[in-house]
Amino acid sequence: MVVVNTEITNPEMKEESILRPKKNLTVNMSARELCENDDLATSLTVDQYLGFTTHKMNTKFRPIRGQGQRLTALMKEFRRKCNYQETYKELISGEWSRMYFLNKDMKQKKAFQTHINRYLRMFDHLSGYEIRPCDRYSSESGGAKLVSSKSWRKGETIENLLGCIAKLTKEEERTLLESGKNDFSVMYSTRQNRPQLWLGPAAYINHGSRFLHGVACYP
Repeated sequence: MVVVNTEITNPEMKEESILRPKKNLTVNMSARELCENDDLATSLTVDQYLGFTTHKMNTKFRPIRGQGQRLTALMKEFRRKCNYQETYKELISGEWSRMYFLNKDMKQKKAFQTHINRYLRMFDHLSGYEIRPCDRYSSESGGAKLVSSKSWRKGETIENLLGCIAKLTKEEERTLLESGKNDFSVMYSTRQNRPQLWLGPAAYINHGSRFLHGVACYP
């Protein structure tokens, strides 16, 4: 069994076992904020790397226009240099970011940067895995999977693979989820007797990568 780092987003979400950036951060995100941040983060990173739009929580999500080539080149550059700070600055450059962050406070801005860094660590050469397109399920498009790029020992922790868990209220279930469209990352907690939203890079293990069989999650 390979262990994946999984975080709880509310009431408190802690980032642990970080290789790069080294500084541990504690951020707060509601389920709605997690959905919004995850959609944009995957659009800026994963989608640019794979060359297509992956699943989004907002079924009406629209990618940022006119930035495709620049963002793709930026992700290729990150693969070579793994410069987190510089890459983040470049990812959020442009008129769209001024409008996006206009009404957000410093905590919300930091939460977004932290979430972007989770996805950037997928492309770090120390990650030990990589993301690839997945066409396993005929009923879907925009699928992706994680595959190993190194040998892993039983019980070894994948430090650069992080997931985020957010508790869902009844109201959030009603307003955020659409059956069969964006409920692909919802798990039911028998301990808490309530559904939970699971997003972040580790959400891609839902597509059945062989090396992740028997994953253990923990807060």
